Amino acid sequence: MRDNKNYKMTIIKGITISILFAGSTVVLAKDDCADLTGCAKKACEVNHQLLTAKRQGNSHQVTGLNKALNNINEYCTQDGLKAELQQKIDDTNSEIEEYKTDLKKAKRQGKHDKVKKYQQKLNDETKQLKQLIDELNSLVD
Repeated sequence: MRDNKNYKMTIIKGITISILFAGSTVVLAKDDCADLTGCAKKACEVNHQLLTAKRQGNSHQVTGLNKALNNINEYCTQDGLKAELQQKIDDTNSEIEEYKTDLKKAKRQGKHDKVKKYQQKLNDETKQLKQLIDELNSLVD
């Protein structure tokens, strides 16, 4: 029951944010969304992109972002976000395993430029994995 109440509050918060941002011309930083989670955060980030597109006069992007925002407000669920993040985590883990294999091969062949390249990619993917896991954990709370 409590989770349902939190879910409803998150949706109400997201809709309120959407309404406030939709008519606003205030420049928003991505950090404005940092204290939000779930669907509310997703709506906030799209609103940020929408305002930028409006300021730049990019009508095609505005149309697409308005559609995305409507879809978020209508269809976004906590479970859907969790599943989406879990899929990204799984994909990132697969990438990490591929880079580990490529790194070992480059080391065996003595290709120092490739070693450096794959090590950087491995570091980037590991960082991305941590961010995804943190985001997933924030949805669980």
